[in-house]
Amino acid sequence: MKTERVLSMDADSRIYHKPNCHYVKMMSPKNRMSLAKEDAQIRGYRICKCCNSMSYHYRTEQNTIEYYRKNKKMDFKFIDGVLYVKTEIGCWKLVYSKRFEDIVLYHRNTISAPLDFDHPENEPYHRQVDAQSRHMISGYLNYIYEHDRYKAAMERGEKNFRFSSKKYARHEAKAQRKRQHRRVEQLFMLIEKGDSNLLKLSIC
Repeated sequence: MKTERVLSMDADSRIYHKPNCHYVKMMSPKNRMSLAKEDAQIRGYRICKCCNSMSYHYRTEQNTIEYYRKNKKMDFKFIDGVLYVKTEIGCWKLVYSKRFEDIVLYHRNTISAPLDFDHPENEPYHRQVDAQSRHMISGYLNYIYEHDRYKAAMERGEKNFRFSSKKYARHEAKAQRKRQHRRVEQLFMLIEKGDSNLLKLSIC
């Protein structure tokens, strides 16, 4: 799916914008042109510095952020251009990639130390590789909610967990299969290393 961008046909700056950029609202409708990001780049246009940032998304998606804060029990901190998200059991950070004009998701490492959400920037994180890059914060917040909701249910021992999103249910089922395959591969690696107890287990 191509990403829509907006440019002014009478401007000499050759800059394109994201649809909600405040500069778009200043354009005359008759001079406003929408096209795919890739097409704008081919024509020699470059992204607006104002809307090519996490600050832009944090500002324009405040209604969504407040919805998740009030209804999904999430907490948020915006520090130095990075959005940190705290859930019931986890902590995440959303980092903007200016090169790709996308948002990248990171998950706090599983450690025994308690979370210090007063200074979430000091926590260790890893990139959530199974989460595809999103163009908006809202797409990630739903992923985070479903991910940690499922994880919390598993920790409570719930077996009949139901996802609110069929898309995430399919995604999690696929991720579960990958994790199972990795566990099997790790088991065989241990067997090949000569663990006698595991070797007996594999023969049974």
